[in-house]
Amino acid sequence: MAPTFYHYFPVPMEKTWEEQGPGKRRRWLVAAGLMFLIFVVLVSLLIHFAVRANSEACRDGLRAWNECRNTTHLLQRQLTRAQENLLLAETQANTCNRTVVTLQDSLEKKESQVQEQQAHIQEQQAHIQKLESKIMKLNQELATLRTKEEASSTAQNSASSMVVSSLLMFVVPVFLLF
Repeated sequence: MAPTFYHYFPVPMEKTWEEQGPGKRRRWLVAAGLMFLIFVVLVSLLIHFAVRANSEACRDGLRAWNECRNTTHLLQRQLTRAQENLLLAETQANTCNRTVVTLQDSLEKKESQVQEQQAHIQEQQAHIQKLESKIMKLNQELATLRTKEEASSTAQNSASSMVVSSLLMFVVPVFLLF
């Protein structure tokens, strides 16, 4: 078996670079230069856009955007309130419609009751008229009977007074005798 412990001696960098050749070093320098160039371009672009962002036109645009946003929020709140009011009005209208339907139903019931009562009143009035005509006939019959009775009673009164006077004549002497 092979030994498990290996020891490597440090090798100086110059030797490593020499082994790799001068092309490796140059590539590192070119890469570092490109990185620096990219950094400079990015920083200059950042400065350019920062100056542009802080320009008067950009601030005006930002101010206009904020005003637009505020107006939009205000309009959104007004729209929400208007929708809530519309919903409330629709609810009230539905309630009123239901109330109107209920009132119309009760009005129709009352009208039918009134018509029934009027029909009943007319029937009662017809019945009353019949009874009044019967009463008139009975009153006429009664009047005729009274006149007949008065005539017969006068005749009977005269006959009965004669009978009474004859009885008195007979009874008075009988009382006198006793």
